[in-house]
Amino acid sequence: MLLLLFIGLMVIPQSHAQENPPSAPEPAATKAAFKGFKHTGTGRVDQIIDASTILMKDGKIVRLLGIEYPQKGEGLMVAGKAYLQKTLPESAEVMLFQNPSKTYGRVNRMGHDLAHIAIKSSGAWVNGGIIENGFAYAYTDKSNPRLSDALYAVEAKAREAGKGIWTKDSGFGVLTPENAGDGEGQFRVVEGIVMTAASSKNNLYLNFGNDRMKDFTVMIPSSLRKTFAKRGVDLMGLSGKTIRVRGWVRIWNGPFMEIETAERVEVK
Repeated sequence: MLLLLFIGLMVIPQSHAQENPPSAPEPAATKAAFKGFKHTGTGRVDQIIDASTILMKDGKIVRLLGIEYPQKGEGLMVAGKAYLQKTLPESAEVMLFQNPSKTYGRVNRMGHDLAHIAIKSSGAWVNGGIIENGFAYAYTDKSNPRLSDALYAVEAKAREAGKGIWTKDSGFGVLTPENAGDGEGQFRVVEGIVMTAASSKNNLYLNFGNDRMKDFTVMIPSSLRKTFAKRGVDLMGLSGKTIRVRGWVRIWNGPFMEIETAERVEVK
C-alpha cells in the first residue's frame, strides 16, 4: 500500500496537488441553468474512461463539454479523472444537456455524445465542478458556444483560490502579451492591454505592442463581427482596454491567436 501511495504521488506533480480536497460540483438549480441546451435524456454511469469521457450503462460514450485540459498537464488529467470517479460512481444517474440541433454540435467525429451533465439527485453541474477545482480551462467552440458566462464564473473561483492550473508554479496560468510565446502550440489564456485595433481584409487585428511584426496579436475574423455587435462589444474601440482572450497560440510574426468564438474575448 505504501508503494502504491508513493507511485500515486509521483504521477501527480506537486505543483498540481490540491491543498484541500476537491470541491463537489455546485447545484445548477434547475434545467433552466442550461439555457440554450436541450435536455436529451437521463442515464446511469458505467465507468469513467478518462478525465473528460464517460461510458454509460446503455453503451453511450459521453464527452464533457466546456472543458479543456492543458497540454502536458498529465497530473491535472489524472486528478480530473479521479474527481469524476469520486463524483460519478457506477450507476450514478445523470441528466444530459446537449446542443438543441440534432445534426450539429451534438456528436463529435468519434461518435461520442457531447454534453453538459448534472447529477439527477442534486442537480450538481459536473463539468463546472472540474473547472472550479482548477483541473481544466473553461472552453467553448463554434458548435457549442453557450454557457460561457457560467463557465468563466466557476473558473474565476478556481483562479482566485489558486487551484490546479492557477497555482503560481503550475506553468499553465494566465499569460501576458510579453510571454504569450511560451504558450506556443497550446490552448492558453492571455490577458493584457490592447495597444491598437486595425482592420485588414475585413478581419480585425488587436495588437498588444508597438511592433506588430513581433508582439502578441489577436485576429478576429469578419464572420464574428455581428456576434460581437450583438454582445455590445465595439471591436475598434478596444484600444487601451484590458481584455482576456483564450485560444490556441501559434507563432506568426510573433505570438498569434485567432479567436474562434466571440465568447473567447472578455473585456475587463
